[in-house]
Amino acid sequence: MIQDTLIDGARSLDGVPDSMDPLEWIQGKIMPAPAENLVLDLSLESGDYRGHIIDGFLTLYHRQLKEALTHLGVDNIAYFPVRIRDQNTDSTEDGYFLANIIGRIDCIDMEKSKIKRSPSDIDESDFEIQSLAIDESKTNGAKIFRLYSDPTLVIINQELKDYFDQTDMLVGVELLKTEDYSEW
Repeated sequence: MIQDTLIDGARSLDGVPDSMDPLEWIQGKIMPAPAENLVLDLSLESGDYRGHIIDGFLTLYHRQLKEALTHLGVDNIAYFPVRIRDQNTDSTEDGYFLANIIGRIDCIDMEKSKIKRSPSDIDESDFEIQSLAIDESKTNGAKIFRLYSDPTLVIINQELKDYFDQTDMLVGVELLKTEDYSEW
């Protein structure tokens, strides 16, 4: 589940406050609450399109996505309200939450996935994904999680995908089958 960044006018963040390390926020661990009244700047190139996910430095979920996930029993996301600021107009708006997805799961089915290794790869976990297969027996029933070997990837289970497909509620979000995911 990722932001569709190819939509004209899609938003992106310009950066994060010095007090926040974006890499820490994708590790799947419980994070301390950021400063109250957190305001995040949108990049100068951001347009007016408002999707349900703003991804990049941090993961932001729109209020409607947060409510849907909560309604569906997803309980491993800590949400922190943020305001986003349009640097071109200096206006701010709410409705987005910093989403800290708790849990990184090592669940790649290496037999069914298509993995490319370079001769220079030293580490066993150093590879490029050409097609990703998940071993569901290793997910412990998690509905949403970050992939252990690549925590930038947010994986959802079939129940959530089916719900979002049936309701067609997501705006500006791509739901890729893991088998169709490729780093290239």
